[in-house]
Amino acid sequence: MNLVGLKELSELLEIPYEKLKVWKSRGRLPEPFQVISGTPVWDWDESEEEFRSIEVNDNSGRPRKPKISIAGGLIEIDVKGANKEKNENISIRVSGKSFVDIQAAPANSNNKSDRNLSIKVLGKKVIDINTDNFDINDKNNDGENEEDSNNGES
Repeated sequence: MNLVGLKELSELLEIPYEKLKVWKSRGRLPEPFQVISGTPVWDWDESEEEFRSIEVNDNSGRPRKPKISIAGGLIEIDVKGANKEKNENISIRVSGKSFVDIQAAPANSNNKSDRNLSIKVLGKKVIDINTDNFDINDKNNDGENEEDSNNGES
């Protein structure tokens, strides 16, 4: 018999102790072998397989809202969304006023990585493009491969 508590489980499973406490409160852990002085303990030899079969979801919990405040709040950078299937927004504010707003939304195309990109500076739209119109990896501006346009000349 090998009795373990949450701290030992944290080390054995290589999962943060705080995450295990949350899992315990949400009923995701197997029933303990016994509760000693209010602390659950498990027989590791009997329950190792059950613990190892718990699905680890790195995206679980409350989503964080990335917000950066610089110079005591004079400049704020706010990021919302970070998913290829949803809208992504970045807003930069100076003294509370919107300075730059960037919005990327899924494009209506077969390629899931294509995005509609819109950039506004001081409320005026300066860029409104669809990324499926660009192939920045293989082509230069005139549509030819860079090697072809140079014909090997330096």
